[in-house]
Amino acid sequence: MVFGGYAQEVKFGVKAGMNMTSLGSDFKDLIDGFDQKTKIGFHIGAFVDLGITENFYVQPGLYYSNKGMKLEADENSDYKIKVNLSYLEIPILASYRFKLSDNMKLHINTGPYLAYGLGGKFKFEPSEFEELMDGDVKAFDEDEGDLKRFDFGWSFGAGVNFSAVYVGLKYDLGFSNIAGDSYDEADMKIHNRNFSVSVGYTF
Repeated sequence: MVFGGYAQEVKFGVKAGMNMTSLGSDFKDLIDGFDQKTKIGFHIGAFVDLGITENFYVQPGLYYSNKGMKLEADENSDYKIKVNLSYLEIPILASYRFKLSDNMKLHINTGPYLAYGLGGKFKFEPSEFEELMDGDVKAFDEDEGDLKRFDFGWSFGAGVNFSAVYVGLKYDLGFSNIAGDSYDEADMKIHNRNFSVSVGYTF
Protein backbone atom coordinates (compact mmCIF):
# COMPACT_ATOMS: atom_id res chain seq x y z
CA MET A 1 0.00 0.00 0.00
CA VAL A 2 2.86 2.37 0.82
CA PHE A 3 4.61 1.63 -2.46
CA GLY A 4 1.35 2.10 -4.36
CA GLY A 5 1.09 5.68 -3.13
CA TYR A 6 4.42 6.64 -4.63
CA ALA A 7 5.01 4.25 -7.51
CA GLN A 8 5.36 5.81 -10.95
CA GLU A 9 5.31 2.43 -12.66
CA VAL A 10 4.07 -1.04 -11.72
CA LYS A 11 4.85 -4.05 -13.88
CA PHE A 12 4.68 -7.83 -13.45
CA GLY A 13 7.21 -10.34 -14.70
CA VAL A 14 8.46 -13.91 -14.65
CA LYS A 15 11.97 -15.19 -14.14
CA ALA A 16 13.76 -18.55 -14.28
CA GLY A 17 17.31 -19.82 -14.35
CA MET A 18 20.09 -22.02 -13.01
CA ASN A 19 21.34 -22.27 -9.42
CA MET A 20 24.88 -23.28 -8.44
CA THR A 21 24.61 -24.08 -4.75
CA SER A 22 26.49 -25.31 -1.71
CA LEU A 23 25.85 -25.44 2.03
CA GLY A 24 28.79 -23.31 3.11
CA SER A 25 30.27 -25.86 5.48
CA ASP A 26 33.15 -28.31 5.34
CA PHE A 27 31.42 -31.66 5.62
CA LYS A 28 34.76 -33.45 5.65
CA ASP A 29 34.71 -32.88 9.41
CA LEU A 30 31.47 -34.85 9.63
CA ILE A 31 31.92 -37.43 6.86
CA ASP A 32 35.51 -38.58 6.36
CA GLY A 33 36.76 -38.98 2.80
CA PHE A 34 34.15 -36.75 1.11
CA ASP A 35 34.64 -33.36 -0.54
CA GLN A 36 31.86 -30.84 -1.09
CA LYS A 37 31.09 -29.89 -4.69
CA THR A 38 28.76 -27.35 -6.26
CA LYS A 39 25.29 -28.70 -6.97
CA ILE A 40 23.29 -27.54 -10.00
CA GLY A 41 19.67 -26.60 -9.40
CA PHE A 42 17.09 -24.18 -10.75
CA HIS A 43 14.64 -21.44 -9.80
CA ILE A 44 11.38 -20.23 -11.32
CA GLY A 45 8.84 -17.66 -10.24
CA ALA A 46 7.27 -14.24 -10.61
CA PHE A 47 7.97 -10.69 -9.45
CA VAL A 48 6.50 -7.21 -9.28
CA ASP A 49 8.50 -4.18 -10.47
CA LEU A 50 7.56 -1.09 -8.44
CA GLY A 51 9.04 2.09 -9.86
CA ILE A 52 9.61 4.53 -6.99
CA THR A 53 11.56 7.06 -9.06
CA GLU A 54 12.85 7.06 -12.63
CA ASN A 55 15.91 5.07 -11.61
CA PHE A 56 15.01 3.38 -8.31
CA TYR A 57 12.74 0.32 -8.10
CA VAL A 58 11.63 -2.16 -5.46
CA GLN A 59 11.15 -5.74 -6.66
CA PRO A 60 9.40 -8.28 -4.41
CA GLY A 61 9.10 -11.79 -5.80
CA LEU A 62 7.95 -15.34 -5.14
CA TYR A 63 10.07 -18.26 -6.39
CA TYR A 64 10.44 -22.00 -6.21
CA SER A 65 14.17 -22.58 -5.75
CA ASN A 66 16.15 -25.83 -5.73
CA LYS A 67 19.30 -25.69 -3.58
CA GLY A 68 21.60 -28.06 -1.65
CA MET A 69 25.01 -29.55 -2.25
CA LYS A 70 26.89 -32.56 -3.55
CA LEU A 71 29.53 -34.63 -1.75
CA GLU A 72 31.91 -36.90 -3.62
CA ALA A 73 34.24 -39.51 -2.17
CA ASP A 74 37.95 -39.59 -3.01
CA GLU A 75 39.32 -41.08 -6.22
CA ASN A 76 39.21 -44.60 -4.78
CA SER A 77 35.40 -44.62 -4.57
CA ASP A 78 32.42 -43.53 -6.69
CA TYR A 79 30.20 -42.90 -3.65
CA LYS A 80 28.19 -39.67 -3.80
CA ILE A 81 25.80 -37.87 -1.47
CA LYS A 82 23.40 -35.34 -2.97
CA VAL A 83 21.44 -33.00 -0.73
CA ASN A 84 18.40 -31.75 -2.66
CA LEU A 85 16.52 -28.92 -0.91
CA SER A 86 13.40 -27.25 -2.32
CA TYR A 87 12.41 -23.81 -1.04
CA LEU A 88 9.61 -21.31 -1.44
CA GLU A 89 11.58 -18.07 -1.51
CA ILE A 90 10.55 -14.41 -1.15
CA PRO A 91 13.22 -11.84 -2.06
CA ILE A 92 12.60 -8.10 -1.66
CA LEU A 93 15.21 -6.35 -3.78
CA ALA A 94 16.12 -2.70 -4.09
CA SER A 95 17.12 -2.06 -7.70
CA TYR A 96 18.93 0.97 -9.08
CA ARG A 97 18.92 1.22 -12.87
CA PHE A 98 21.28 3.11 -15.16
CA LYS A 99 20.10 3.94 -18.66
CA LEU A 100 22.56 2.64 -21.26
CA SER A 101 20.40 3.34 -24.33
CA ASP A 102 16.75 3.87 -25.23
CA ASN A 103 16.00 0.13 -24.83
CA MET A 104 18.73 -0.97 -22.41
CA LYS A 105 19.35 -0.49 -18.67
CA LEU A 106 21.94 -1.78 -16.22
CA HIS A 107 20.41 -3.09 -12.96
CA ILE A 108 22.22 -3.15 -9.58
CA ASN A 109 20.15 -5.20 -7.12
CA THR A 110 20.39 -6.00 -3.42
CA GLY A 111 18.08 -6.92 -0.57
CA PRO A 112 16.92 -9.58 1.89
CA TYR A 113 15.21 -12.87 1.18
CA LEU A 114 13.10 -15.23 3.29
CA ALA A 115 12.69 -18.91 2.47
CA TYR A 116 10.76 -21.93 3.71
CA GLY A 117 11.86 -25.49 3.01
CA LEU A 118 9.12 -27.39 1.20
CA GLY A 119 10.98 -30.68 1.07
CA GLY A 120 14.30 -32.36 0.44
CA LYS A 121 16.41 -35.50 0.64
CA PHE A 122 19.89 -36.76 1.30
CA LYS A 123 20.30 -39.12 -1.67
CA PHE A 124 23.05 -41.75 -1.79
CA GLU A 125 24.62 -43.06 -5.01
CA PRO A 126 25.27 -45.65 -6.42
CA SER A 127 22.68 -48.24 -5.42
CA GLU A 128 25.03 -50.27 -3.19
CA PHE A 129 25.83 -47.12 -1.21
CA GLU A 130 22.10 -46.38 -0.90
CA GLU A 131 21.52 -49.88 0.47
CA LEU A 132 24.43 -49.45 2.90
CA MET A 133 22.89 -46.18 4.18
CA ASP A 134 19.43 -47.81 4.34
CA GLY A 135 17.83 -45.57 1.72
CA ASP A 136 17.31 -41.85 1.26
CA VAL A 137 17.08 -39.49 4.23
CA LYS A 138 14.44 -36.77 4.55
CA ALA A 139 16.32 -33.49 4.86
CA PHE A 140 13.86 -31.52 7.03
CA ASP A 141 12.88 -34.39 9.33
CA GLU A 142 14.26 -33.93 12.87
CA ASP A 143 14.83 -37.69 13.19
CA GLU A 144 16.64 -37.97 9.84
CA GLY A 145 18.45 -35.10 8.05
CA ASP A 146 17.60 -32.61 10.81
CA LEU A 147 17.81 -29.40 8.77
CA LYS A 148 15.71 -26.37 9.74
CA ARG A 149 13.07 -25.29 7.25
CA PHE A 150 13.32 -21.53 7.70
CA ASP A 151 16.13 -19.63 6.01
CA PHE A 152 16.92 -15.98 5.48
CA GLY A 153 19.80 -14.07 3.97
CA TRP A 154 20.89 -11.30 1.63
CA SER A 155 21.03 -11.17 -2.17
CA PHE A 156 23.47 -9.24 -4.35
CA GLY A 157 23.10 -9.05 -8.10
CA ALA A 158 23.36 -7.22 -11.37
CA GLY A 159 21.88 -7.54 -14.82
CA VAL A 160 20.85 -5.90 -18.04
CA ASN A 161 17.43 -5.56 -19.61
CA PHE A 162 16.87 -5.35 -23.36
CA SER A 163 13.36 -3.86 -23.63
CA ALA A 164 11.21 -6.44 -21.78
CA VAL A 165 13.88 -9.17 -21.54
CA TYR A 166 16.20 -9.34 -18.51
CA VAL A 167 19.46 -11.30 -18.09
CA GLY A 168 21.21 -11.23 -14.73
CA LEU A 169 23.47 -12.78 -12.10
CA LYS A 170 22.78 -13.06 -8.36
CA TYR A 171 24.52 -14.34 -5.23
CA ASP A 172 22.50 -15.38 -2.17
CA LEU A 173 24.34 -15.32 1.16
CA GLY A 174 22.41 -17.31 3.75
CA PHE A 175 22.57 -15.88 7.28
CA SER A 176 20.50 -18.54 9.00
CA ASN A 177 22.20 -21.63 10.42
CA ILE A 178 19.94 -24.39 9.15
CA ALA A 179 21.73 -27.16 11.07
CA GLY A 180 19.46 -28.87 13.59
CA ASP A 181 20.31 -29.91 17.14
CA SER A 182 21.92 -33.19 16.05
CA TYR A 183 24.81 -31.22 14.51
CA ASP A 184 25.70 -29.46 17.79
CA GLU A 185 28.14 -32.16 18.91
CA ALA A 186 30.17 -31.66 15.71
CA ASP A 187 29.95 -27.86 16.21
CA MET A 188 28.73 -27.60 12.62
CA LYS A 189 27.00 -24.61 11.10
CA ILE A 190 25.23 -24.97 7.73
CA HIS A 191 24.36 -21.97 5.56
CA ASN A 192 22.83 -21.85 2.10
CA ARG A 193 25.08 -20.36 -0.59
CA ASN A 194 23.80 -19.83 -4.11
CA PHE A 195 25.10 -18.25 -7.31
CA SER A 196 22.42 -18.01 -9.99
CA VAL A 197 21.95 -16.99 -13.60
CA SER A 198 18.48 -15.78 -14.56
CA VAL A 199 16.45 -14.81 -17.60
CA GLY A 200 13.27 -12.83 -17.08
CA TYR A 201 10.46 -11.16 -18.97
CA THR A 202 8.45 -8.10 -17.85
CA PHE A 203 4.90 -7.71 -19.17
